[in-house]
Amino acid sequence: MFRSCAALFAGISLILTSAPALAGAKITYSAYEGPASVKTGEGGTKITKNGIDYWTSGTPPRQYEVIGMVQDRRDEAWDGGNAIGSPSIAKKVRAAGGDAVIMQAQNEAGSSGGYGSATGTFGFMAMGGSKTITTMLVVKYLQSAPTLVPADAPDVNAK
Repeated sequence: MFRSCAALFAGISLILTSAPALAGAKITYSAYEGPASVKTGEGGTKITKNGIDYWTSGTPPRQYEVIGMVQDRRDEAWDGGNAIGSPSIAKKVRAAGGDAVIMQAQNEAGSSGGYGSATGTFGFMAMGGSKTITTMLVVKYLQSAPTLVPADAPDVNAK
């Protein structure tokens, strides 16, 4: 009897302690379809991490084209941090041809996490926690206006 209780308790402990490792943020990318959405931003704040810019407020102070949207759904405690600076988001953005993301919204969904009771598991059961849903536009930077060359500069195309 003692061995079966100990084995059951060890199994439950393993499930509860390995759940964070098995959890993962759900990141979805949706491509933009429609007329070209070229904009010129006004500036703001950004974090550059993992090869892309994360615009946390405002917009890039240059021309850019909206190429899609990325949505990140995660439990920050269980899924390892937040969406801003996430290597997984950067990988999706670069794969889509993007250079940056622009924060659109960040909302909480669900109830708070914790432990609840359930019969058959000694009163402990992992419950679903709240999720942070972050929505960001994916943008591609466009080439800036051509550089003006002074009239007296040597002609590089002359033979």
